[in-house]
Amino acid sequence: MISIKEFLKLDVEKIDDPEIKKQIQEISLEYKRAEDQAFFIESLQDSMDALYEIVKEESPQAITGNTDASPCEEPETPKTETSNPKKKKTNNTKKTTKEKKTTNAKTTKEDVLPMNEKLKLCDRQLKAYRAERRKLLPQKPPPTRYEKIRRHIVGLGKLIPPKLKDDLETQRNTKKLLMKVHRDLLKNFKMTSLRNIDRDQKAIKENFEKIEEKLEQE
Repeated sequence: MISIKEFLKLDVEKIDDPEIKKQIQEISLEYKRAEDQAFFIESLQDSMDALYEIVKEESPQAITGNTDASPCEEPETPKTETSNPKKKKTNNTKKTTKEKKTTNAKTTKEDVLPMNEKLKLCDRQLKAYRAERRKLLPQKPPPTRYEKIRRHIVGLGKLIPPKLKDDLETQRNTKKLLMKVHRDLLKNFKMTSLRNIDRDQKAIKENFEKIEEKLEQE
């Protein structure tokens, strides 16, 4: 079982696979944001273990303090000068090379399948953790009917044609008209809360006054 300290020490810049790099970065970021870090570790321990194992196999150079070369890299063979003339490659040599390449290709494909399963596990656990975290966050109350009507009234003011948006008189007339529509609409809906009516009337008025002040300064 990998510790969170070891996981955070992984050098993502040395990881070859972009998907693995992304997963590690996301988990590291979520850990730093987490208020309950113990719960975070408990929720994602399996994912961290799986990712660490993949990195260990595929990109060991990303593990801090590990100087081993990547298994994906071919070791360099020192060049030696020989006095013997170069021999022509025989058909047998070509066949052997082809066989080696085929074997390596098969191995790579076989390795990809369990790796994908591990990445899917990480995705599932990360999504589950985020869902749990959202449940703990304070939920915003849904907007009231008063707020919805006010937003629509303000939205109507934004529909002034572009040619008239800079016309001060048009803005003032629109403000008066929409404030009246707002009052009449609430009256028609028998929505009589003076506190909400005054608050929304003030908000509509201030919205237009900001535009008017800007136009007056130009």
